[in-house]
Amino acid sequence: MSNQRGKGVIQENLTIAFEILWQHKLRSALIILGVGIGVAALMGMVSILLGLGEKIQHDIHSSEQTVVQLEKFDFMVGGFDEAMLHRKDITEDDSKALRSDCPTLEHTAYLVNGQPHALHAGSEKSRMISVIGGEPSLFYAWNLDLEGGRMFTDEEVLHRAKVIVLGSSPRRDLFPALDPIGKKIRVENDEYTVIGAFVERKTLFGALGENFALIPYTTYMATLWKQYDNRQVLATLRPGVIVEAAKDDITRVMRIRRHLKANQENDFALTSSDAALELIQRITGPIAGVLAAISSIALIVGGIGVMNMMLVSVTERTGEIGIRKAVGATRQDILWQFLIEAGALTGLGGLFGISLGLGAAVLVSSLTGLPSNQSPFYILLAILFSVAIGVFFGIYPANRASRLDPVKAMSYAKT
Repeated sequence: MSNQRGKGVIQENLTIAFEILWQHKLRSALIILGVGIGVAALMGMVSILLGLGEKIQHDIHSSEQTVVQLEKFDFMVGGFDEAMLHRKDITEDDSKALRSDCPTLEHTAYLVNGQPHALHAGSEKSRMISVIGGEPSLFYAWNLDLEGGRMFTDEEVLHRAKVIVLGSSPRRDLFPALDPIGKKIRVENDEYTVIGAFVERKTLFGALGENFALIPYTTYMATLWKQYDNRQVLATLRPGVIVEAAKDDITRVMRIRRHLKANQENDFALTSSDAALELIQRITGPIAGVLAAISSIALIVGGIGVMNMMLVSVTERTGEIGIRKAVGATRQDILWQFLIEAGALTGLGGLFGISLGLGAAVLVSSLTGLPSNQSPFYILLAILFSVAIGVFFGIYPANRASRLDPVKAMSYAKT
């Protein structure tokens, strides 16, 4: 019986709440709008961040293989000291040693790159792209696909052949309506023969992920090398091998090659594609927190508006409260009436804000190409949070209403 009575009280209070909100349409609409803007900002932000997170994970893991990078420094960690600046460069011999002495690795590829370059083909000029010197195995390490032509060979690496394989972006810039294979292009003062072109890569970074061209690393060292250009080795794992095992294998070989003693730290850095994902999460996490704090201001403002409206409502309905108490309504009944009214008000604002925020996220995604995603968990959380805002800011007015003396309240109505 008590459960049925409780349900009846809630239904009755909900009915009263919506009747009051309807009677004060403009005032209610302004509160709903204020809460809705806050929730919309939160939902739009969450939708974009969820979409970005999923897209980043997809792009990092799209090759269906983990890539470990051997570098001079860990560029994902700032703060280089004097000793780190004097580390030895990573060399092509390091790549060969890993290939022969690390049973956990399937492919290793030495590469070197530096400042961007513009490619020229007759009167056509490409945008600034990364010209990367590498080994043929880079094709497998990066899981690339050819649109046409071929990758350069070990023999072409050995003879410093001036051949080039174009990424999708320079291929479109230089040969929008022509087959590029066999054509001549110029990089700085040297002429190269195009022997291949890669297919378009759909990544989070758009054209940035396609703004590259590959040449043999020996050719790069002979024609484009600058003192501070980056050198590294990319390594892919054999099936079934975990990242830590591969890193231990690489560390063992490199420490032997560098003649490091047991008490000496590594003078090289190892990173993986998983580490890149962790870095992005470390960056986006605080950004999400700051944006959430900023957008929550609108919710707090909306909550203050709810408190103000409820206080006015208590004053306006003093007589009604007195009559309800006179006919048997308890203090708890009055308290619940106003709390439900406040929660319903902000709950409507939450529903409005969710629709607005998700719609805005879809619009931003269609206009900018940024991915977005919807999560039932966050939608439910937004509804509960918006209702909680109303209940929290409605506690004081509801408590004030429940404490009214019925005799004084009814005499107030008569005046």
